[in-house]
Amino acid sequence: MRLPLLLLLIPLLLAADSGVLIPSDRQQPDPAVLSLEELWVTIRIEDGDARVFLRQIFTNHTGERLEGTYLYSMPTRATMSDFAIWGDVTRIPGVIMERRRAEEIYYGLRWQSLDPGLLENEPTPAELRRSSVFGVKVVPILPYSTTRIELEYHETVPVENLKSMFALPLRPDVYQVQAAGLLHIDFELHSAHPITGFELASGAYPIKIEQSTPNLVKASYEVRNVSFVEDFAVRWGLESRRGDRLEVITHRDAGEPGFFEASALLTPGAAAAGGGGPKSVTVLFDTSLSMQWDKLERNFQALETLLHSLRPADQFNLLLFNSEVSPFSPSPVRAETPAVERAIAFIKASRLRGGTNLERALTAGLAQPAAAGAESYLVLLTDGSATRGPIANNKLAAFYAAKWKQAAPHPRTFVFAVGDDANLPLLRLLARADGAVEWVRSTEPIEFKLNAFLAKLGRRPVDQLALAAEPAASFALVYPLEETVFPGSIAAWVGQYKQPGAGTFTARGVRDGKPLQLRTKAQLPATNAEHPQLPRTWARARVDALLEKIEREGEDRASIDEIIRLSRKYKFVTPYTAFLAAPRALLRPRLIRPGDPVLRVKTDPSIVSVVALFPFGLVKPLRYLPDEDMWQTRFLAPTDMNDGVYQVRLVLRDRAGRSYRESKSFVISSKPPVVRARLDKARFQRGEQVRLRVSASKTTRTVSARMYGIAPVSLRWNQREMANTGEFIVPTGLPAGRYVLTVTAEDFAHNIGSQEVPLEVLP
Repeated sequence: MRLPLLLLLIPLLLAADSGVLIPSDRQQPDPAVLSLEELWVTIRIEDGDARVFLRQIFTNHTGERLEGTYLYSMPTRATMSDFAIWGDVTRIPGVIMERRRAEEIYYGLRWQSLDPGLLENEPTPAELRRSSVFGVKVVPILPYSTTRIELEYHETVPVENLKSMFALPLRPDVYQVQAAGLLHIDFELHSAHPITGFELASGAYPIKIEQSTPNLVKASYEVRNVSFVEDFAVRWGLESRRGDRLEVITHRDAGEPGFFEASALLTPGAAAAGGGGPKSVTVLFDTSLSMQWDKLERNFQALETLLHSLRPADQFNLLLFNSEVSPFSPSPVRAETPAVERAIAFIKASRLRGGTNLERALTAGLAQPAAAGAESYLVLLTDGSATRGPIANNKLAAFYAAKWKQAAPHPRTFVFAVGDDANLPLLRLLARADGAVEWVRSTEPIEFKLNAFLAKLGRRPVDQLALAAEPAASFALVYPLEETVFPGSIAAWVGQYKQPGAGTFTARGVRDGKPLQLRTKAQLPATNAEHPQLPRTWARARVDALLEKIEREGEDRASIDEIIRLSRKYKFVTPYTAFLAAPRALLRPRLIRPGDPVLRVKTDPSIVSVVALFPFGLVKPLRYLPDEDMWQTRFLAPTDMNDGVYQVRLVLRDRAGRSYRESKSFVISSKPPVVRARLDKARFQRGEQVRLRVSASKTTRTVSARMYGIAPVSLRWNQREMANTGEFIVPTGLPAGRYVLTVTAEDFAHNIGSQEVPLEVLP
């Protein structure tokens, strides 16, 4: 899978993490020019809704008037709800507007030489639904002055096996270690269900717990001159000794409808995680060019962990797909260690190539036979971006639904989506019948989500799950917050109520083949200032339902108008709205996608041709893609180009014959990191722990170790030992003999270096 040329297009857009401000004449943050002086973070989590507010202050250390690009990469389940930029002592807030109107105002102000701000993820509504990166051009940054940026987002914190984890991105994936003059964190966790086992999951930020009760945890942390060596993360459990229970919270402002959220904590029940009878698993692994770099790394990690989690009684087959489908085996094989290792070697020997024909891959997957008496699974590891065959979401979803109904037996469809631009609307439709979906961003650590995803294999979700609220005439527009709920999780619904008074709520379903019914009564107040997040939570659920309708049936004016109205009223960004700020902030969508050697450009509608002039002499016209409203071309740089930053010039021509020139940069980096791995000893007993220490070049971003018969081991930076460290247990069933432990390091440009370490397992 290693390509001869490792290339990043505008790498600053790959991951922004806690928020970086990059001088416009540089490729990465430069603290000698613009440094992060202060980062203030306020985190309030209430019954699964996390409100995160960030205030960052940057200092210009030069005597020059600068321009800068501020980048922030949103967490997986987050929605941007507010932003503001301070000009001197004036706070310039963002205002939600209809997207086309915001663009008209933006271009009008720009023509008048003012500095408007426009916040959008991507150029089109379809792509906006997949994006997680916001880019903000800040103009001007005055000499020897400070610039203050404020962001707020809401994130859904899931419950998996009665456990939750919240992470605030701080450690950069692209820009090595960053630092701040001051870091201050205020943290609050509120839960209607009793909290248990609250703990810090990151060692670099030892927060001080100020209050801890069964329903509330408050903590804070402050430090000066801190380096962001890891993310801030906490985890906790929910107490289950009281069994299943249904809780209701409400909010109502005067003159507005009331809002409620009913949440049912469902204990794991009789079925143990990963238990049950034998499984027959067909894995579809995306090897198209769109899966390069970070997405491929996470896809491969998911595959390895999945295969190693299977039991010898299970069966599996692996189908690699791009524009074609390549099976590992003509038919499923038993999930014994030699077969698993051959499958991993099979994928390592493959190469990324071509486009993505999802229709062909899904057809091949459904055609795989299942062993008699085994539960059948189709596991899809992809970004879901179809480029060959049918590519429209509604057509692919309808095709798969029809084929799935014809399959015997019906496989359960599990989707592990990777990438900032993952086609979640389609992937959720594919898994809707009887499956599950999980999503990780291109640069996001995946362990918690991957383990929760794999724990659902062999388990049944709660079937026929629904909420009834009485009196029925008092309630309207009730939506579930999770499409599929497994035992050990929380099922939640949000809705409106019209009249104050008493209400009865009943959740019904089938868990492990047995009827499930939870009932509670709650007072619906005429006014209630508590739980102010509920109106936005409901509006977001309503908008998601409308967006899904558009995915299935196409756009209609009524749905778009309602999305715009709700977005403006409850203040959050949608594919049809944008934040607009004036006069000092200019926010731009991404124009070129990183990763795949593809140049993509969004232009004004008047542009009729785009030509790219590459620094190595290649001249290529871009082709217009009407379905995506985008210009595109593919290219490969010569292998003899020296490492460094290069410019590609774009010549654009409009209908009137006028020409315009723009420049975009890309980086070539081809030197692999140097790896030095050490074991405490060379000979180990079965069942004994192996501890590994690895030193690698400072540009290294990930380090992992692999050996026959074990799942891949991720090594993390250990500040105390000044090395990357990790451990694994020698499997008790591993035959005695000599083995090779392969340590692999990948740098920020996706070059790969490795070292083999001999290891002997004693009889």
